[in-house]
Amino acid sequence: SALTEVPMMKLPSEVDSSIDEDRTFTGNWNFRELPYSHDSFLENVVDPAHVPSSHHNVVGNRYADTNPLFVDTTKQVTKDGFKISVKQTPKEGAAVPPTSTTEFVAPSLVKIEAPAGEGAVSILELYSSPSRPGFCNHIGRQVVIKGANGEVPALLKAFLLPMPKWLNHVLAGLFLNQDALFLHAQERMMHERKEYTTLLSGEDEEPYHYTKAVLPMTADKGVINFRNWIRTKAGGRIPYQNNPSMPPVDNEVVFDIYNSHTKHCKYCMDALTNLRKARFVSYLAAAIVGVLRPARLGAIGNVLVSALFGGIGIGINKLIGAMHRLEYSHAEND
Repeated sequence: SALTEVPMMKLPSEVDSSIDEDRTFTGNWNFRELPYSHDSFLENVVDPAHVPSSHHNVVGNRYADTNPLFVDTTKQVTKDGFKISVKQTPKEGAAVPPTSTTEFVAPSLVKIEAPAGEGAVSILELYSSPSRPGFCNHIGRQVVIKGANGEVPALLKAFLLPMPKWLNHVLAGLFLNQDALFLHAQERMMHERKEYTTLLSGEDEEPYHYTKAVLPMTADKGVINFRNWIRTKAGGRIPYQNNPSMPPVDNEVVFDIYNSHTKHCKYCMDALTNLRKARFVSYLAAAIVGVLRPARLGAIGNVLVSALFGGIGIGINKLIGAMHRLEYSHAEND
């Protein structure tokens, strides 16, 4: 049968004639095979409560963003998805915006939109699709709408900083790895304990879900809406073929950036080649200065120049390492 066309997000300037195209900034696309399932990815991104804790010091603060979230369903669950609105009263130092909307457009798109004042808006455009049991393919980007006066609020200026695509991809890996270990391990443990899974080996098996649980917090509406969509509109399961077994927990798979992204990305592979050359030149220059000790530099100058080239080489080596393996620890991010 023919493949169904996946709905794509329309840019604000495409649906609202009052927004000029020059007010729209579209960030670089990033892709990665994530070490947890399609449904776990979507549940996570429609849950606004996870942001301050999971993404502490990046787009949230687990100490300042400790506010009640008031979540309303503004578009009820249908086969096409649902939409929620989120409100909170920020404390001083809070990083999460006071209002936002999250819309799930079935089966693959989540759009998170947050006003930033003066007509400026931040939009996360996130896509996911199943790849294999326990993994999903993720593609996403940041979209920023400048204010009506053409200005960008301070909160959004960081997203508009010019940077090469490969560096954007490295930084995206840091963001994604903040909650990847949680989702990877929890999904597999819940599957093993038969507490939840959409991965079933037999067509006659009854999918088990936690959508009938009593969750008194309004912050859980996004999660419950999505799980109800899976249960009532999507057949309750992801219809994998061939081997439907869930892989075991493996932290190294979570931290593996090279196999999940780098080796598949032309920009990153080109950068990796150039970085290796730059690392060699930096270490070689440090060694030459350290051994030859040019008289014109003087004793202190030789030490400083050699240390400078060596430091550059060490910095490049760390970048190369991040394109292969990127470990993240919440305990150390404080």
